[in-house]
Parts: sequence; structure tokens; C-alpha cells
Amino acid sequence: MGNIILPFDELMKAVLEQLKSQKYMDSTLTVYQRTHNRIHIFLNHHDTDIYTPELGKAFLANSDVSKSTLVAYACAVRRLDDYIDGKPYRCHHGDYHEQVPLVFENTLNGFLQECMAKGNKPTTICLKERTCISFLNFVENAGCFDFSQLNTGIISQALLTFSNKDAYARIRQFLNYLAEKGLIEADLARIVPHYKRGAVLPTTYRPDEISRIEAAVDTNTTIGKRNLAIIRLASRMGFRAGDIAKLKLSEINFSTGCISITQEKTGMPLTLQMPYEVVNAISMHLENDKYSLEDGYVFHSMKAPYDRITTSIIRHVINKCFVAANVNTAGKKHGPHAFRSSLASSMVNDNVSYEVVRRILGHSNPDVIKHYAKADIENLRMCSIDPPIPTGIFREYLSGREVIPHV
Repeated sequence: MGNIILPFDELMKAVLEQLKSQKYMDSTLTVYQRTHNRIHIFLNHHDTDIYTPELGKAFLANSDVSKSTLVAYACAVRRLDDYIDGKPYRCHHGDYHEQVPLVFENTLNGFLQECMAKGNKPTTICLKERTCISFLNFVENAGCFDFSQLNTGIISQALLTFSNKDAYARIRQFLNYLAEKGLIEADLARIVPHYKRGAVLPTTYRPDEISRIEAAVDTNTTIGKRNLAIIRLASRMGFRAGDIAKLKLSEINFSTGCISITQEKTGMPLTLQMPYEVVNAISMHLENDKYSLEDGYVFHSMKAPYDRITTSIIRHVINKCFVAANVNTAGKKHGPHAFRSSLASSMVNDNVSYEVVRRILGHSNPDVIKHYAKADIENLRMCSIDPPIPTGIFREYLSGREVIPHV
């Protein structure tokens, strides 16, 4: 049950004011107003003027509307629920995640705090928490309510539930923590297999395919101008999605034509000269983005509350552009990083030195660049050496005339 009790008229007004403060458009506020009016009528039919989450669920259950309308109704109900529960405004409501079993909660918190003290980033902490929660839920469901009861059989079965083998390293670290704290007698981390990712060739696209993607953007619209600037930062300068999302006006110097950022992934500074096409695209975008001067960020969402753009929006934009350009993506990645790897591979194959490519991409290790050279199959063919002509027993074996028994 929520903490705030208001007559529905006041509750409705408060929620709309909250949305208005987040710069929601008048047309969107009108949609919320209409939905709230319908909820108010529903409450009147139930002889009450006080909204509760239970009545919100009942309203949705009794709404005979299209799927898209029901989604809008559900969003309006969540806004009401959040407000009466005293929760802060959330642009999006995340998916449900498992909860840690209470019997293991303190131990997990201790493990995560130790990881924080060691300097783990928030994203790493989040991954470890989710993995450990899934692991601990399996342990509890297996009838183990105390770490002293944990055994190799339970751990082995739990590991089989993880399709992403990256989870193995996190579970191994958690088991090491249990052993160090004396919560388990044996170091059960030893039974967790070590998983090593196979070497994967980077996804690359030809220059003509990149040009088709850029040409597919409709620059007659405000959103199209924004999208072209995003794509060119990725395709012409190799920017990562996180760096594009956090790009600020103060980091762009149009007088010198340079962009100077601190890379989100590595924390290293990076200064690059902008090609003319990038300068032109960013300039066209900024002429139509009135929010850049308010918060200093270059790119924003085109829907309320018009916050700075997120990496998920960038991925969505680029995926749509691949489809619009009718570029074949079968078996290949088609997100923002594909532009980065395509640029790197193109430069390497054009005999640009590894050092120059390294500096443009902002890598500290020159060896990271070398795997981009593997993507140019045609040039690699010219380096191939004809195998020697088989002779002796091996020739007999290949012809089928001689069978070599296994030893």
C-alpha cells in the first residue's frame, strides 16, 4: 500500500505536474489526462475517490481496449502507483529481477561491498549481484539454506543454468569469498570451469555499405539530422556509443575543428580532428536541438523528458538505418561498434600504420589493433602459400589406397 493518500483529482493533478516538470509535451499530457479521467470514472463506479494500486490493476483487467491503448493505460497506472508510493520519477520502468534469498542477503552484501572496496565499477558490481542472486536462488531451491550445506553437486547443477559462461568467473569469485570468510570448509571454487572466449573476427562493412547507411537517413527531419551526426561520429571517427551519448558542447571546438573527450571505457583523454562531414552533420543537428544549450549535452531523446540520449537509443537508431539501407547483416553485428571496427579495418587495409589507428581509436595497447587486419580476407588470400605436394604414405592415405591404423 502506498504512503500518500489523496483525493483522485489532487493525485491526478500532482502526477501531471510531475510529468510537466519533466518537459513532457502538451499532447502527451493530454493522453495522460484522458486516461486518468477514465480511471476516475472507474473509481466512481466503485464508490470511492481514493486510488490504490489494487484498483489500478482492476482498472487494467476490466479495460477492453487495443493492445497499444492498454500499454498506455498501464504506463499511466504505473505513474500513479509510483507517486503514491513516494518513489522518484522514472523515465522507464525496468524489467523484474530476481530477489536475493533473505537467508543469504547479508553475505551477498558483504561480498559486493568488498568488491566495491577493491575498485570494481558500478556496472561490474551490478553484473556480479545479478549472477550471485540467480546462483543463490538455485541453491535455496535445491534445499540448501546454509553455506555449510553447499556441495559440489549443487554448484555443478547451478552452473548448468547459466547460458552465458561469463557468469562462471563471478561465481568462482563469490565461492572464493565464502572460503576466505570461513563460511565453507573447502575451496569449492576449484570445481568451477575456467571459460575462455574464442577469438572472434571483428564485424566490418565495406565503405560503400557505410555510405548507403548514411544516405538512408532522412535529413529533412530534426530526428534525421540528429541521427546522421551520431552515425558519422561512429563511422568517420570511430566513437563508441557511450562517448557519443555523453558528448558535450564544451568538448567540441568548431574553430579548430577538434573534439576533446575523456573516453568512458578507458578513462583516457582523446583529441581528434573532425572530418568536414562530421562538422557539417553536428552543425546541422545543433541548429535544431534547443536542449543542448540547457544541459550542455549534444544529443537528446526526441521524446519527453528530453534527457540526453542513451546508448540503447543509439543502438536502436543505427539498427533502423541498417534496415533502411538494405545492408545485409546476416550473421554479423549491426550496432555502433560495427562502424568502429569497420573504420579500423579500412585504415589498416589502406596501409595506415598501427600507431595512427591506435591513436584514432584511443587504444593504449598497439596489439589490440592487429586483429582488425584479419578481417580483410581478399588481401590475406594474396599472402597465402601453396601447400606442398603430398608424397609417400601421406599421399597414399589421401588417395585412399593406404589405411593408417590408429595407434
